[in-house]
Amino acid sequence: MKTSCVSIAFYGLSFCFTKTSYFDEGNIPRTNERKTRMKKTTLTLAILGFGLFLSSIAIARPGNDAVDSVLIRARTMADSGYVTWKKDTMLQAYGLLQLAAADSPGNKYVEYYQSYTAYRLMTYGVVMKDDQVYKEFSDRAEKTAASLSRRYPDWAEAKILLASIYGIEIAHNWINAPTLGPKSNDLAEKAVSLDSTNPRAYLILGTDKLNTPAIFGGSVDKAVECFRKSISLFRSEPASAATALEPSWGYIDALTWLGLAYEKQGRYNEALAEYREALAVAPDYGRARYVLIPGVEKEIDSKYGK
Repeated sequence: MKTSCVSIAFYGLSFCFTKTSYFDEGNIPRTNERKTRMKKTTLTLAILGFGLFLSSIAIARPGNDAVDSVLIRARTMADSGYVTWKKDTMLQAYGLLQLAAADSPGNKYVEYYQSYTAYRLMTYGVVMKDDQVYKEFSDRAEKTAASLSRRYPDWAEAKILLASIYGIEIAHNWINAPTLGPKSNDLAEKAVSLDSTNPRAYLILGTDKLNTPAIFGGSVDKAVECFRKSISLFRSEPASAATALEPSWGYIDALTWLGLAYEKQGRYNEALAEYREALAVAPDYGRARYVLIPGVEKEIDSKYGK
């Protein structure tokens, strides 16, 4: 098993690095059907190759500890890839989780982090206008999260993740807002009722309030309250949360969203403070360093002068 995994891994890796067109993020999408199929094949082999290469030894060991170790490693990679905006790192994380799923079918946390990593990848697809990545992972993210929400109706995390995925689907195409918007809000409110100390529940409820028109119940002021509550709960979480299998993501997101809400209120100095805090938490957070902070500093200079 160990030898075969490594052999397949190197085959996948060699193919990926000799056919690099898909991973060239400056590449213009091709319309030729044959080349489109090649890109899809490359993506699939990238996921399998990277995952097999990095996790074959760990997965081959008996016992749940090996799977748990791979889960934590994959989660760390997914978070790192999202913060640094590196698609390949997120794809590697997804590959690890594919192997974990084969080794531990039906594992609640394996499925959760598969959906979570796919959610981060589809977010990348929307922001970078990479429809190939979005289409590859949006259905996977939603179907897995929806399944978890049905099978574990009292687990707030599944509802939070599904609501987050609906939010990205709305961002990808606003025609989804009338149907998915109410679903997302309902899931967020259910998550808060299930676990009133969960910071991600207030984070997602806040994003719903911020992005929903006032006529349909949206409110920037209520969004700010939710984001502040989320940040307060994140700061009170024990340090062990980052090493446990339970989800711990969202702190940087909450700081970012609070800053964006402050900007909508014209509170630029407070927004700047939130973005700087996000960068202090994650020094590699490129969106804060290169987009959010320069943008709000420009607004401050324009309003108050240097």
